[in-house]
Amino acid sequence: MKIPDAFSQQIAAFPAPLRELIDVEIQAGNSIVAIENGFPAAPCGASVKLARAVQDERRKSVGELKFYARNNASHAGEFTTEQRHYFVLEPPLPPEPAPDMDAIREALAPKPDAPARLAERESGPGSGIGTAPVRSSIAATDAGASSRALTSTETATSAKRVLHFGDPRPPHLIQFALERDLMTLFSASMQDDRLTMTAHANVVGARYDLELRFEAAMPIHNGYSLRVQTSWADAAPTHHDYYRKTAESWFRFWTRDLMPAEPPASDGGASTRYQEICRASLNAEAHLDTVPALQQAIVAAMKSGARFITSNKEGDTTFRWNGSRFVRIDQGDYPETIEFPSELAFLEALRRFYDWETSKNCYPEKVSDFVAWKLMLRLLCAVGDGG
Repeated sequence: MKIPDAFSQQIAAFPAPLRELIDVEIQAGNSIVAIENGFPAAPCGASVKLARAVQDERRKSVGELKFYARNNASHAGEFTTEQRHYFVLEPPLPPEPAPDMDAIREALAPKPDAPARLAERESGPGSGIGTAPVRSSIAATDAGASSRALTSTETATSAKRVLHFGDPRPPHLIQFALERDLMTLFSASMQDDRLTMTAHANVVGARYDLELRFEAAMPIHNGYSLRVQTSWADAAPTHHDYYRKTAESWFRFWTRDLMPAEPPASDGGASTRYQEICRASLNAEAHLDTVPALQQAIVAAMKSGARFITSNKEGDTTFRWNGSRFVRIDQGDYPETIEFPSELAFLEALRRFYDWETSKNCYPEKVSDFVAWKLMLRLLCAVGDGG
């Protein structure tokens, strides 16, 4: 076997130790899923994503070749050289088993005090007064709610997850959080009298279709559902295991802050309040309809303390307002501070810095300036949020 012609020209730019690793893995039956630009590679470099983990005897640092064991949604082990411009990446590890929610609730439940334990003993079995049957009933109810909150459907070449969850936030704030993770904008509209937000993203070669639906306005929180579907039927059979693993990893990453909840009844919630929340969410950014409007929203937020923070293995980069100028501060392996002479110079530098990040899920295409600036607005960290 040899490196496919479609990849050979790009791989020719890789350092020799990485080229040799790729060649040996291809000879051993591994294959290349994609070659990507951007994180963790430097802007001038690239990353090869393998379909399978590198064979055990080669998962180590040797000479110029550096190996790092990782465990995140995009990859596990990574191989690079001292410059860290080019990488060879393994697929992510299989997701860990879901936590035993019943055991967690049992551990967190307050223990009865001495009088309560005495009353439980005196009530005796079958009296209906003891606390144990009540706790069992609650646990069973919670377990049932958890099982109804998440539905998973898989085939050999596709996966679908439907998560019902409760959240006090209005729909547009959940939408914005998902857009920040996905670097893809949602489209919002009313469908069957329910506010529905949809998005499509190309994540490492697989198409993901997402639907966030505002199901009900409840007294304490709002009821939502999130549907995520992906298919890798068009990918080479050697890549199917890779996409199966990454599908579960990406879903867990996107839903990590969402609290599963039992789906609301079809007539649940307050209709008037629901319509008011829908109108507010649909109009939340109606005023941000041009690139200058988005830029000025970012400038105003930064002058009030918000900032951009991007972290990687070499350190982190922060863009902020220091009271008189916009500055870029790099910390880590290559520390540097840059003061921008004008607001225009700062905005131009910011756009260049996030050029790959904002277009990574439509590569090799580029998003429009308007979409890029809206996605950059999502990346802005508010005061007290990350620094």
